[in-house]
Formats: sequence, C-alpha cells, structure tokens
Amino acid sequence: MGLFNSNLINTLSKCKNPWKAIGFSALGAFATAAVTYGVKTGWNYVTSLFQTKAAKDVEDYKAEKAQQTETEKAKEARATKEAQAQAQADAYERMREADAKLYREKMEIDLEKRRRFKEMAEQQSASAGDEPAKGPSEPIDDLLTTEKLFNRRRRRRSWERWIVQGYIKPGQITMVTAGSGVGKSILLAEIALAAVKGVRPEFLPDSCCASIKQDVVYYRIEDYPSELEGKYGQGKVFDDSNFKWVLPENLGSRTLDGLLEHVKQLARQLEHDTVICIDPATKLDGYRHEACIKGLEEAQRIALERGITLTPIVAAHNGEINDWKHLSSGDIMGGDKGIQQAGAVIALRNEGTANGECRFIQCLKEPKGCPDPYPNNVLVCKKVNTVIDENNWYLHFEFVEIKPEKDALPEKPKSNKGKTSSSKSEGNDAENKAEKPKKKRLSKEEKETILYDSKKGIKPKDIAEKIGCHERTVQRVKKNNRA
Repeated sequence: MGLFNSNLINTLSKCKNPWKAIGFSALGAFATAAVTYGVKTGWNYVTSLFQTKAAKDVEDYKAEKAQQTETEKAKEARATKEAQAQAQADAYERMREADAKLYREKMEIDLEKRRRFKEMAEQQSASAGDEPAKGPSEPIDDLLTTEKLFNRRRRRRSWERWIVQGYIKPGQITMVTAGSGVGKSILLAEIALAAVKGVRPEFLPDSCCASIKQDVVYYRIEDYPSELEGKYGQGKVFDDSNFKWVLPENLGSRTLDGLLEHVKQLARQLEHDTVICIDPATKLDGYRHEACIKGLEEAQRIALERGITLTPIVAAHNGEINDWKHLSSGDIMGGDKGIQQAGAVIALRNEGTANGECRFIQCLKEPKGCPDPYPNNVLVCKKVNTVIDENNWYLHFEFVEIKPEKDALPEKPKSNKGKTSSSKSEGNDAENKAEKPKKKRLSKEEKETILYDSKKGIKPKDIAEKIGCHERTVQRVKKNNRA
C-alpha cells in the first residue's frame, strides 16, 4: 500500500522511467524484508543454542546432586548400620559384664563363708586339744581356691528373674498352645495381669516367686467385646496405665505381616521392658510359625539396641486331638516349627478327673537355660470367677495340686468290640440313641440364645443341652457369626 501513496505517485510522474523506479523500490523492500528475516532467524538460533546449553547444564547439575544425595544416603545407612551393630555389641557386653559381676559377688560371699568356717574349725581344734575338728569332707584349702570355685558346676542363680517361674523367662519367645475353648485367653490374661502388677500368678504354687513388674501390650485378635464383657466384667481389672490393648482395627491389616510391622514400630518407641501377648496368633491371615518367630526376634533386636527387653507370648491353637492322648509337637496348628524355634512351649489341657472346671499346665519345651520345673508332672488348676463388685469380675486359674501327666489325662474310652450278647449290645444302642440329641434346624431365636449365652461365658456343652442340639451345632453357629 505504501507504494501507491500520493508522494510516490508524484515522484513517478516526474521520473523519466517510472517502471525502473518501481523495480528499485520493490527490490529495496525485498532486501529489507530478507535482512530482517535473516537477523530474526539468526537471533532465534543463537537464543535456542544458549537455552539448550543452559538446560543441559541444569540437567547435569541435577544428576550430579542426585548422585551426591545417593552417596550421602549410602554413607548414612552404612554409618547407621555400624552404629546399631556397635550398640548391640555394647548391650551384650554390658549384660555379660553385669552377669559376671553378680556371679563373682556370689562367689566372694561363698568364699568368705568358707574362710569363716575354716577359722571356726581351727579354733575348735585348738580348744579341743587332740580331738579332730568336724569339718567338710573336702580339704578346706582345696575349697578356697578361686579356680575350683569358678570352674565348678553352676547352680540356678537366686537372682534369676521370671515372668512365670519355671515357664516364661524375660527376653524369650514363649508359645502357649491349647484347644479351642480350653482357656488360652484366661491364662494369658492372668499372666499379663501378674506381670503388670508384679505379683505371683495364682495358678502357681505359693512357693513360687512373683513376676517381675513390666509393661504389657496385649494384641487381642478376636472376640474382644464378648471376652471383655463375658469373662472380665467391664474390664476394670485391666485399668492400669502400664497395660495397653491393641485390637485388629488398630493394625494396618489383620495379617501376620501387619501385626509384625506394628510390633517393630512399637519396639522403636518403648521406654521400659515389655511383655507382648498375641492372642491368638493362628487366627491371623498368612500365619506361619517360622515367619512369626523370625519377625518377633527382629523386633527383640530393635528393642535390645535401645536397652529394652521384649518378651513375646504367642497363643496358638491345637489341631483336633482327643483329650486322653498325649500331646506332641505335630498336634500344634501350623506344624512343629513352633516347638523347634520358640524359646519355650506351654500346653494347657483339660484335666480328666474333675468336673470340667479344672485344667492342667504342661511344659512341652522348657525355657532355654532352665531345667523342666516339674519333671514328668503337670500343674493342675481350677477355673475361678472372682467378683470385685456387681459390674466387675474376671475369670482366672488357681493352683490345686501337682500330679503326673498320666494321672491328669482322661481315661481312654472303652471299645464295644468283642461283646457276644446281641441283646445287650442292642440295649446299649437303644440307650445311646435315646441319649443322643436329635438333629434339628435351629430357629432365629435359638441362634440368638446361643450367641448370647456364649458371650456370657457359658460352655458350648451346657448351651447344647439347654437348646437340645449337638455341641458341634453350637460351635458352628459361633463360627458363622465370627465370619
């Protein structure tokens, strides 16, 4: 448009060769546009080169920083691991030195006693003239030698600490196994209460020592509301600042991995020695003895690095076994890995000569470093309901006696084979049919009655007699309700 303005027209009108002027003007405009485009393109190219170089420098810087960060993290992880190993070694060394110090103090006390005995013997010998002094059968000088004192067989130390004397030692993993409904929860709750209050569990004889006082964390995996109401009133008996419940909803998941992760996190936060009860562990999804004990041992190492002793007590179910048979490692649900890897294994079973309220406690595997507290014998205890007030009560076991296992087991049922009298066998069959409850379809009200009585702690056998059905039917209704 600028080529055809009035000034350009006047100029061309005066020009002798207007077309030549138009050509030069067009050529000049084209040259100006080409130079402008070239300068602009060159500038953009140079700018892009600088931007590319700057972006590359930024990427190189980020990569270098990331590499430095990874190197620092690796150094920190290595330093942390070395510090943890050193802390664990120091903790073990302190424990060894404390144990050696206590042992030497006891030996020094024994040495002083023997020196006094020697002096008394010499005085008696001097006063009696030629009469020989009465003394020990071994030469006094031999007894006084330090080497003989420290190399002789050690007895169980009087300062040995127990959670349950003869059964549960601090720092060891203990497995408590029993059949369904026998009383694992009652036994574990009694052990937990004894530990948190520092008293003797009532299922032990009076001659046993009290439990060392510790904090308690109780993992209750199933039936917490019904247990709390039916067996422990409103739970006032557990009202203690050092006692803590952990329920399934407090875990990340109701699996073995979720529980072990929670225990490890707990081990990093504990401030005092703690007893951990897991009741029952075999109800966790994916439960395996090897994984459970390995995870608990790792949690113990984490706590030990901080100077804390962790004592896990794991409840496990038995498989189907007759009461009159001896219990073996293969009868524990999950196989015999529990007995092989646990520090101690305790079995709770029905006692055969009582009215159903008695149990016997058997040591299937004694704690490490401790002999069987009652060789070839078992503790017999009875179930007692102690009432604190009208809204608070709790079930626990009380000591009755000590007897051999063979006397505590029920008698094996006699077989009907070999009877020659058909009329007598027919009479027995008719009597058994009359006593055996008939199969029946339960109504909704009867199922609600079963669940209500179960929450109150009534035994399945009594509920079955009340309803008029099989005991297996009661168990099936309870199992379906839990599912």
